Amino acid sequence: MISGKDVFPDGERLVAEYLGKFNDVKALPETSAEIACIGRSNSGKSSLLKSLLNSATMPQISSRPGSTRLIHLYGLGGRGLTLADFPGYGYAKSSQVFRARFTGMLAAYLKSPRPIKALLLMMDSRREPEDEEKEIARIAGERHVPIILCLNKSDQLNQSETAKLAAKYKVTKPFFEIVLLSAQKRRNLGYLRNFINSLG
Repeated sequence: MISGKDVFPDGERLVAEYLGKFNDVKALPETSAEIACIGRSNSGKSSLLKSLLNSATMPQISSRPGSTRLIHLYGLGGRGLTLADFPGYGYAKSSQVFRARFTGMLAAYLKSPRPIKALLLMMDSRREPEDEEKEIARIAGERHVPIILCLNKSDQLNQSETAKLAAKYKVTKPFFEIVLLSAQKRRNLGYLRNFINSLG
């Protein structure tokens, strides 16, 4: 597990060009390499991307979980790498129609021939992995796509809770790496920046 309290400086954010929003995997333009950011609603995914990216069009942070329903694409600094930001999943008040459509969208993406190099899977560090996270890990494993499990909101854990979390995730077989971070406090985002840079 990657942990620490390093504060990610503004000047090191990834330069990103907003490429548009899409309501279906089939509508996505061709790319040479992709990294996808996926996470449960209210996990802080949009806040993470806003801290990580430097773009004229930034991810919108909504007070209402489950409000983002499209795939947003960002080109990363001319590296030939594209970041696909997926809508959050699992929000209980989302309509059944949307939840069914999103489940199909995510499965179609993970099983597609698109050049997916890695997944950033965002999760609240105070939650346990649920069926959705396990299914994402299973499908990604079948495709040999590495997953970075991003355990967000770690600033809300005390020292004892952090130690228990590290012990729980000591065996990390479903994940390439586990990163304990805080998008709000901008902690430990440098690892993600460096990992993304290594893919381009």
